[in-house]
Amino acid sequence: MINEKAYGLGSKRSAIRELFEYGRKRVSVVGKENVCDFSLGNPSVPSPQALKEAYIRLLELPPLETHGYTSAAGCDELRAALARNVADTFDTEAYPQDFYVTCGAAAALTSVMGALTIDDNTEFIALAPFFPEYRCFAETSGAKLRVVDADEKEFQIDFEKLEKAINVNTQAVIVNSPNNPSGVVYTEFTVKRLAKLLSHRSEEYGKPIYIISDEPYRELVYGGVKVPFIPKYYPNTVVCYSYSKKLSIPGERIGYVYVPQNAADNCRLFDAVAGAARAYGYVCA
Repeated sequence: MINEKAYGLGSKRSAIRELFEYGRKRVSVVGKENVCDFSLGNPSVPSPQALKEAYIRLLELPPLETHGYTSAAGCDELRAALARNVADTFDTEAYPQDFYVTCGAAAALTSVMGALTIDDNTEFIALAPFFPEYRCFAETSGAKLRVVDADEKEFQIDFEKLEKAINVNTQAVIVNSPNNPSGVVYTEFTVKRLAKLLSHRSEEYGKPIYIISDEPYRELVYGGVKVPFIPKYYPNTVVCYSYSKKLSIPGERIGYVYVPQNAADNCRLFDAVAGAARAYGYVCA
C-alpha cells in the first residue's frame, strides 16, 4: 500500500513545475536566448563576488569543522550574525536565540505551520494570489488553507473579505510582501490596518492570531519603494526568510525562522518550530 496523498503530490507536478519543464523543452528547440522563463525563481543575476570569496575561505577551513553537524537551531556564530543584521537593517531589537536556521524559506514555512497547527480545525489564511505550495504546507501539517482574494485594483488586502474569513480557528495569516507572483508591496497603511484587525480579533477570541511573514523577496524593490518590516507593527509576527533571491543562491537552501521576543508565547513557539522541523526531518540546517 502507498500513501495516496503523497502519491498525488509526487505524481502531479504543480503548474509552476509544468511551466519550468516546458521551458526546458523549448530551450532545446529554439535556444536559451529565445525563451523567457518566468516559472521558478531561479536568478538571472550572478551571485556577489564576496559570496564566492566566502566560499573559498570556508573550503580552506579544517574539513571536520566545515562539514560537521551544527546545533539543531544553527551554529551560534550564524545566529548572532542574523540577529545583528536584522537589528541593524530594521532598527529593532533582535537576539540570536530567536533565530532558527532552516533549509530555505520552504522549510521555515512548513516548520512554522507545523508549530501552529493545533488540530484538524486549524486554519491558515493565504492572501491571493499566493505561492501555491502554501496549500501543500498547510495541509501536510494537518490544517486547512482558507484563501482570501486581493483587492483587484491594486492587489492590496481586501479587508472586507479578510474580516469575513477570520474565525476562532484562524491561527495565522500568511503575508508575502513583496508578493509572489504579483510583485505588489503591502503599504504601511495596509500593514497597520492588518495589525489593528488581528489585534482586535485576537482579543475577541482570547488567543493570538499570528502573521507568518514570508519574506524571500524583501530586498527586490525599486524606485524608492519601502517594504514595512511587519514585526515593528504587529508583535505576533513570525518571519520566514531565505537568502535565495537576495544572493542568487536558491539551490543552497539557506533561510531562517525569526520569532521576536515580544511575540506571544515566544519561547514555546520557538521550541515548537524546532520540534516541527525535527518531525519533518530537517536536521542541522
